[in-house]
Amino acid sequence: MRLSPSDIKALTVFRTIVEHKGFLGAQVALGLSQSAVSFHVKLLEERLGYQLCRRGRAGFSLTDRGAIVYERSKPLVAAMSAFESELGELRAKVTGTLRIGVVDNTITDPDLPIQDVIHDFLRKSDGAQFEISIAEPEQLLAEIGSSGIDIALLPETHRYKGLNYTRFFEEVHSLYCSRRHPLFDLPRSRITPETIRDHRFVVRRYTQLQELQHYAGAPVGAHVSNMEAQAMFILSGHFIGYLPDHYARRWIESGDLKPLLPETTRIHSPFFVVTRLMARRPLLMRAFLAELASHSSRRADLAF
Repeated sequence: MRLSPSDIKALTVFRTIVEHKGFLGAQVALGLSQSAVSFHVKLLEERLGYQLCRRGRAGFSLTDRGAIVYERSKPLVAAMSAFESELGELRAKVTGTLRIGVVDNTITDPDLPIQDVIHDFLRKSDGAQFEISIAEPEQLLAEIGSSGIDIALLPETHRYKGLNYTRFFEEVHSLYCSRRHPLFDLPRSRITPETIRDHRFVVRRYTQLQELQHYAGAPVGAHVSNMEAQAMFILSGHFIGYLPDHYARRWIESGDLKPLLPETTRIHSPFFVVTRLMARRPLLMRAFLAELASHSSRRADLAF
């Protein structure tokens, strides 16, 4: 099958449907009518000769072939973006779409000012565009590996071949309880590691071993997939758990949280910038990484 411009457009609509989990989300994201979205999907299915997705009262779902088409389209999208960037490079102009993946609730972290990086970058390179995905570290690494995103910003996790990891900064986490928790009003002199170990923890699945490094064998009462859910459990008063200090600051100032033995139980979580290994990065990626480095306190020794 030779791809035509209409095929590329239809494939873009199909990818948007998948990423927004249905036709309605794609309509809003693309600014198209329901009939226009359906038309593009039907056109692509006719060209391919098989059904890509099911839609109806049961909701939206991919067929097995549809899931494969979506996954196989990721390198194509990455190649098109890289090609667009290279065309711009010939004119000494930064163009193309850069797809960035970040773990949740980093917006309050002064060491990871992505919003400032984007502001300054787009001020210098108004021909560039961004897509930002928020997900768990393992999902972001999978997206990097399958060319679903170009750059991931995430805490230390498993390392995989074919990926480049650059240490960026350290995020400081402390153990917190809420004012509803029995430990909150307990005098500091009576709070010990043994006392803490008697209470239930809430942990993120991808950081459980790290979060319990000071309290091996402590009871885990809840598992969560992201930081916001973890904060909800801690604020409920039924659990204690670790949060980044920058994220917890709002509740410390309001008197809703307090750290427990921060001098001895803090955790330093390294953050990394992860990209695919490649002989030469596109100008768009190089320019963004340079801007990211310029906003880091470690700018002098960063080598992306």
